[in-house]
Amino acid sequence: MTEEKEPRERIYQVSTNRERASHKLRYVEASAPIEEDCRLCVGSLTATAHNENEFSIAKTVYDDIARMAFLEKQLYSNQAYPPLFFYQALQQWRDTFLSLKVDNKVAGYSLMVPLADNALALMSLLIGKSFQGQGLGKELLQQSILLAQSLHYKRLELSVSPENKSAVCLYERFGFQTTDSIKDYLGPGEDRLLMSLPLAKT
Repeated sequence: MTEEKEPRERIYQVSTNRERASHKLRYVEASAPIEEDCRLCVGSLTATAHNENEFSIAKTVYDDIARMAFLEKQLYSNQAYPPLFFYQALQQWRDTFLSLKVDNKVAGYSLMVPLADNALALMSLLIGKSFQGQGLGKELLQQSILLAQSLHYKRLELSVSPENKSAVCLYERFGFQTTDSIKDYLGPGEDRLLMSLPLAKT
């Protein structure tokens, strides 16, 4: 990934407007490069070499937060979510907050938040800098979708820049479809595609 970062929307009062699909949360595409890499695929779209180390995905627990916040800070510097955000998210959305661990150490996370009409928004998905390029982001996205299905949500939503072709392609591979295109969705010049994935019953 390049050192240059795109500005991201910072929302710390995460309890506000939770039921509106159009509220300004940091969805997964935020700060993802427009080149061949994206935040979800964490390396090239064909990267799959994650078998050198054992990894696991489970619900986030209190002891995961400190390292999670460290990985966030490492990637996004002064634009990173602070530890307070993660502790608050753990209290509010414990059932849809996943940690990915490599050799029992936190290497990434996924956070989904409830919307109206029995839907979820994929608010953020991150793989730590030293774990990128191993296909772990795809694994985490897949497990996030399976979790949403197991909790009987009807659909999973996200937003993405229309210029981020690699991310759009990845979402489409997982079955996401574009439902709307909104100009200035996150402010002037920040257009977004809204994408949605219908969730099959389990």
